[in-house]
Amino acid sequence: MDDIEQLYQDLIVDHYKHPRCAGRLENPDGESTLLNPLCGDEITLGVKISGGKIAEISFSGKGCSISQASASIMCELLKGLTPSEASSRLALFMQLMKGEIEEGDLDSLGDASCLRGVKRFAARIRCATLSWEALAKVLEELAARTD
Repeated sequence: MDDIEQLYQDLIVDHYKHPRCAGRLENPDGESTLLNPLCGDEITLGVKISGGKIAEISFSGKGCSISQASASIMCELLKGLTPSEASSRLALFMQLMKGEIEEGDLDSLGDASCLRGVKRFAARIRCATLSWEALAKVLEELAARTD
């Protein structure tokens, strides 16, 4: 394993063992719960919007290190962004998981780019994308209220 892979692995383990933004929000503006029936991963994502930006975002659930680290990394990345900006990051992350992202776009994903190696393991992609899929549902819910 080269140094960059080790760094990425260490970052994933750190987010798994010490998750950021963990817990359930009271009275979120949007919330979604998703389950990966193949492995049992479960994520509930809650978002509060204030001033047109994501003021609070958190997740709760259980699952493998990839699913929990991905949720933790995602929440850190999105806090303070507008829903539109969050949607753009979501699209980039999904491209990353499909191997369709340009190297220059990785900067926009911050620490989430450390999950790019997951795409080599088809069975683990859903683990990494579960929280992001929950985000998509929350963003749809929020957009429906503003239309």
